Amino acid sequence: MEIIPAIDIRKGKCVRLYQGDYRRQIIYDEKPIAVALKWRSQGTRWIHIADLDGAAAGKPANIALVEEIIKASSLSIEFGGGIRQEDMVEELLRKGIKRIILSTSAVENPGLVKKLCGKYGEAIVVSLDAKDGKVYIHGWQKDTMVDVLQLSRDMVNIGVRRFIFTDIGRDGTLTEPNFEMVGRLVNGVDVPVIAAGGISKLEHLKRLKQLGVEGAIIGKALYTGDIDLGEAILVGG
Repeated sequence: MEIIPAIDIRKGKCVRLYQGDYRRQIIYDEKPIAVALKWRSQGTRWIHIADLDGAAAGKPANIALVEEIIKASSLSIEFGGGIRQEDMVEELLRKGIKRIILSTSAVENPGLVKKLCGKYGEAIVVSLDAKDGKVYIHGWQKDTMVDVLQLSRDMVNIGVRRFIFTDIGRDGTLTEPNFEMVGRLVNGVDVPVIAAGGISKLEHLKRLKQLGVEGAIIGKALYTGDIDLGEAILVGG
C-alpha cells in the first residue's frame, strides 16, 4: 500500500482545510517545496498535490510552483485542482506530472474523461469526493445528487483505471476514514482505489490495507505529528 503525503496549495502556501472549507484554513508552511523535500527525506515516492485556488476557479493556478517541486524533489506527483480541459492535461503531463486528477469533469463532462482515458491511460485518475454518499464538485463547494458508487461504476465503463476516494466530511478532522464506504468501493470496482480523508492513526492505515486499497493519502495528521511518515511507510509495506 503506497503512502502518499498531501500538499494542499493555496496562494503559494502549504495549507490544510477543515472538511474542505476555505474559511477554515491553517497555514502549515510558507514553502511547499521545503515540505516536499521533507517528505522525500522520510522515504515517500509520491506526493499528492491539490491546487485549491485552481479547484475553486476552474483552472490550475499554481502550475509553476508544482514544476519547481518536481525539479527540486524528483518525486512522482499526482496533481488536481480545476483541470477541466484537454489542453491543460497535455500541458501538465509535458511538465512531468505523473497522474492527472479529474473530479468535476467526471460529473459534468464524462465524454472528456473517456477521451482522456483512451489517450493517456493510467495517467488519468478520477477523484470521488463525497459526503453522505453523494458526490461534491467544484472544489467541494457544490453538492450533487450523484451517488458515489454509481459514478464509480460509470467511470470504469468509460475507461477509468484508478480512483481516489475522499470522504470530505472527514477530511482534515483527524477522526477516522469512512471504512464502510471504502470497502464498498474497493469491492464494487475492479480497479485500484486510493483512500483519503480522516486518516489520523497507524491503525487506520492497517485497516485500509486490509480492505485492499492501493494507497492512502495522509494530510493533516502528518502536519500535526499524529502520524510519522516513516512509520506509516513501514505499515504500508
